[in-house]
Amino acid sequence: MDWIIVLLIYAVFIYGVYKLAISKNRDPGGWMLASIIISPLIILVVLAIMQKLPGKKQNTSRRKKTNKK
Repeated sequence: MDWIIVLLIYAVFIYGVYKLAISKNRDPGGWMLASIIISPLIILVVLAIMQKLPGKKQNTSRRKKTNKK
């Protein structure tokens, strides 16, 4: 029973790494793998210190609506 609780807590930390990586525009898969290999707490601290990467530019131009009669 104790192992289940430990694994659940570990999974919550890895999910936190995932959400933080997405918010910083970083690759969440790589950071989750790093947190499994090293430690989720260390990776959370490293991600929290890192700056946010510039996001993808969104296409602000909209297509003109055509009126078909």
